[in-house]
Amino acid sequence: MKTLHICTQDYGGAGIAVSRLNLGLKSVGIESKMLVIKKTSSEASVIAFPRNSSFFKRAQNRIYNKIIQSEFNAYKFTRPTGQDLFSDNRSIYDIARHPLVKEADIIHLHWISFMVDYKNFFRKINKPIIWTLHDVNPFTGGCHYAGSCRKYESRCGACPQLGSKSANDLSRRIFERKKNAYKNGKIFIVSPSKWMADCAKKSTLLKDFKINDIAIGLRTAIFDKRNKRDSRDLLNIPQDRIIILFGSDYKTERKGFEYLIQALELIKKKIDTSNIGLAVFGPYANSLSDDMGFSVYPLGRIDDEELLSFCYSTSDLFIMPSLEESFGQTCLEAMSCGVPVVGFNAGGTAEMIVPLKTGLLAETKNTADLAEKIIWMIKHSAERQQMGVNARKLVERKYTIKTQAEQYRALYQSILDRYV
Repeated sequence: MKTLHICTQDYGGAGIAVSRLNLGLKSVGIESKMLVIKKTSSEASVIAFPRNSSFFKRAQNRIYNKIIQSEFNAYKFTRPTGQDLFSDNRSIYDIARHPLVKEADIIHLHWISFMVDYKNFFRKINKPIIWTLHDVNPFTGGCHYAGSCRKYESRCGACPQLGSKSANDLSRRIFERKKNAYKNGKIFIVSPSKWMADCAKKSTLLKDFKINDIAIGLRTAIFDKRNKRDSRDLLNIPQDRIIILFGSDYKTERKGFEYLIQALELIKKKIDTSNIGLAVFGPYANSLSDDMGFSVYPLGRIDDEELLSFCYSTSDLFIMPSLEESFGQTCLEAMSCGVPVVGFNAGGTAEMIVPLKTGLLAETKNTADLAEKIIWMIKHSAERQQMGVNARKLVERKYTIKTQAEQYRALYQSILDRYV
């Protein structure tokens, strides 16, 4: 059985998840490869799609890109700030022509923005296509997270993320192009969370497709609980602090960074924070300062998974303030390292946090409630430590890479038995 994963890149949330799945499938005997536009890893089974060497083709692609970009530029001054990515369904790449696509038994799509041209790709592929949802983009008119908008349940248009009031705007045109493209393919949808599956089932574009639930998995031998003292020594974090950890990858409203800052402001007014430290990893790790009332330990961007496990192991508590996540890998990573999590009761993350068992859930966007949940965890050391033990056990039971790979292998085989 030959499986080809198609993902725009091998880094970022989706890229990391697909890279892990690719290796997981290989470990259970599946011939698995990954095709990307942007490759950063040294893994041999990850192949970068070749750029066109023809001068004529490169010039043609530049013109096509300018046409696509010109449609986006129409909303340059109307689009609200703090929004997530908004992407088109068109691309300059003819992915269907690649030899790996032609030889694969199963085509497995993931996060494909800027890589796959929907009309061209689905028209040419006459074999089973599995598509794992890493955000809502496959069933919207361009947005990757919809917030409070539910227009994808009927027909996109007058898009709030474009600041548009026109029914026939870019989101409507993208929506209709996707609708037409999907008529041509044997598509099977996989959702990593029940929340994402529910959204897809309500959408006009995907409601008629079979939607399978397969959670994202981790290599728990790497994401394991390390010795806390050794971890703190390694990362220069004091031993005598209660450490609260969080990631700061993107400063969009959806990631909830501002809600966390507001919660921290409330916490320092209610309790003594002199023995509490904030450890932060990610590109924006230096965006906090000690004058907030907490000692701050910026850890920077960490790409090495083993080092990241030591990062989690320095902490007593992980905060996940996202308003929407298809799944929430950092939450899973923290739990696998034996760290309890506090987050908002929203998106796929809420499905992993079992209140008073593996962490606590706060009312979405309620900074006072988030602050109270964090304070409770700070004050209840024994309960917090037991939650960390429970979190690790939950990951071992439900979220290992082997469990995920075995579920996909069964799905692949059932589809091949039916359609090949």
